Amino acid sequence: MSELENLKARQKELLDKIHALEEQYEGIENEHNAQKIQELNKVQAQLIGNQNDLKQQLQSIQKRLKTINNEIDKLYSTTTIDKILEAIKNQRWYFFKNKPHILMDKTTGILWANLDYFPDNQEYYYAGEGYRLDKIKPLVNNYSVDGIDDWQIPTLEVFKHMIYDKTFPFQEGDCWMIKNKCFWHCNTNNIVSLRDWSVHSDWPGIVLPCSYYLIQDSEYEKNVSENNNVYTEKERLQFTLDLFRENELWPIFDNAEITDLYKKIYFEKPRLLQALSEVETQLAQCEEVKTITANFDYMTLLNKYDITSIDKSIIKYYEAVQQWIDELMEYLADFEQQKESVIQESNKQLSIIEETNMYEIRSYLTEKEFDLYIKGKMSLRDKLTLDLGINKVKENLLKVKQQADDIENDINRINNDNYAIYELAKLEKRKRARFELIAENTVKTVNKALQKIDFFEHNRDFIIKAVEVWSKWNEDYKVFKTKQYEELKHSCEEDDIEAEVWQKWYEDWQKLRFIIEEKLQLMIEKGLKSDIEAKEESETPIIMQAIYILNDYKISINNFYLEERRKIYEQYKNQEYSNLQEKLEMEKELYARTMNLQKALQNIIFNCKKEADKIFILRWIDNLIDIQINEIIQIMTYYKTHYELEQISQEVLNEFAKLKQKNYYMYLSDIKTYNQKLDNQEKQYNSLISKMRKGLMKK
Repeated sequence: MSELENLKARQKELLDKIHALEEQYEGIENEHNAQKIQELNKVQAQLIGNQNDLKQQLQSIQKRLKTINNEIDKLYSTTTIDKILEAIKNQRWYFFKNKPHILMDKTTGILWANLDYFPDNQEYYYAGEGYRLDKIKPLVNNYSVDGIDDWQIPTLEVFKHMIYDKTFPFQEGDCWMIKNKCFWHCNTNNIVSLRDWSVHSDWPGIVLPCSYYLIQDSEYEKNVSENNNVYTEKERLQFTLDLFRENELWPIFDNAEITDLYKKIYFEKPRLLQALSEVETQLAQCEEVKTITANFDYMTLLNKYDITSIDKSIIKYYEAVQQWIDELMEYLADFEQQKESVIQESNKQLSIIEETNMYEIRSYLTEKEFDLYIKGKMSLRDKLTLDLGINKVKENLLKVKQQADDIENDINRINNDNYAIYELAKLEKRKRARFELIAENTVKTVNKALQKIDFFEHNRDFIIKAVEVWSKWNEDYKVFKTKQYEELKHSCEEDDIEAEVWQKWYEDWQKLRFIIEEKLQLMIEKGLKSDIEAKEESETPIIMQAIYILNDYKISINNFYLEERRKIYEQYKNQEYSNLQEKLEMEKELYARTMNLQKALQNIIFNCKKEADKIFILRWIDNLIDIQINEIIQIMTYYKTHYELEQISQEVLNEFAKLKQKNYYMYLSDIKTYNQKLDNQEKQYNSLISKMRKGLMKK
């Protein structure tokens, strides 16, 4: 057990002993007991001191962590990692702040001895092989610095690669000389001249050890090579960054700000986070656990109340109610503090909801459109009013406490009355709820508010995204009701299309857009109740994937009415039964877009873990698929009845009606079969449209 765990166990043991003493003996007046309690109080004070020390450490670490984050933000506005990778891209050689005896070649990952620290080679500038083996080999074999002890003399190939571009930090003098020295060891048998790269076996030379410590059993050099076709440039640079991080190296960059930034991100911040985690863990072990959860078990708290005695005594009753409410208020305060960031985030999202205002185009909206906007707003607002919810609970709790205070005040008033006994009797007979019922009811209201916070915390990403999407869609709908309306009007007037014609187009467009908006609202409400579980997890939840696909469908519908609708009108305006021909072509085009929507959704449908969720998505888009079928059946039936167009086959109309009996649910076990069903459905629809056209052409 850790020291803190021992302290915690010791604390419990002491509290048990105190309780036993109080029951067994006469109380603290007993001399022996008084001495024991004094000793126990000293130990308890020590525990409280430890707790206070940990709280101070926690505050200090949090303050430093905040400072570092602010410094990182001030240094660069763009992504900090990208800045570091860019610095790595522009630099080959690295010294290290925390390992000063080495430097690294980025292109190979090989470490080289820092010649500012490596033993002076002058005494090993020798002639004769025997002297070389006696002096040089032990020097390299026994060299150990910065936790690295596997140094070796480089081969000629490695030595040449190290120095070929003349960027080696100790390179100076003519040709490729290092520290103005010409002859260097390339292995235990040869010396290389840096003037002409000639190799000699009996000339004097100096040694520069290297180490493969960082890259043993790895393919680092291949991974970072500019000729590597497997990885992108950013991925190749990331290998170097990972090498630094995994070996806890603090590289010195040419840009001092990058060096400092690297330190803050990969040294100071992780250590502070680790320290923060340790202190928080210790603090949680040290202090008495009293933080309320989203499913608070009130029975645990209620156990310390003598309910029978409380309900029999009006004085104990009001005192117990006051104490109970005070405890709940304290727990609420703890929970609020713990969830402060969650509540702040909810308030931020709530402000976005309130800023999304459709009242400014109220005159453009139908009642149904405005009601849908209000419904969506209220639905999201309900999930975001966290602090208001807690404040309302507090207000109600204080009302309960006020009633207990009123009983206390009544008793104090009665005590000054000449008929106190009789007045107390009246007060005692006044009806009041059982204490346990008050406890259960107040905790129920508390839990309801806390579960709301808990839901937001666990679904924060979705709710934030839902707010963003909902707001964007509302702004887009404003554009649809104003700017896009004017676009359609202007383009039609330029083509001399009558107002009653294009206004009917906009009416059709508006009906479809409203249905699409309803679909968005339905999917958001689904996400606010429960998530759709996926077989294969993705960064984007299934619900958001469905919304994005719906958005693509909405865009395709907008494009159709703004760009394609006039072309269809022009194509058929002079033909026989032009209205019918035009209607058939329009519905065919819209149906194609709807089928694209359904096909785009199929991967999502088959990634749903539960069968019920698959069916939910199918039903979600069901009426969209039926729109074009219903439209054709209605208009063709109307013309057949009122204009006696016998060439419109009743059989074909019946076939259209059968298309609505899709039975997609039968194909949810196999995506291939489902896809074939969609293709067959689309082919059948287009075939029936073709038959309709042929029927209209018959004389």
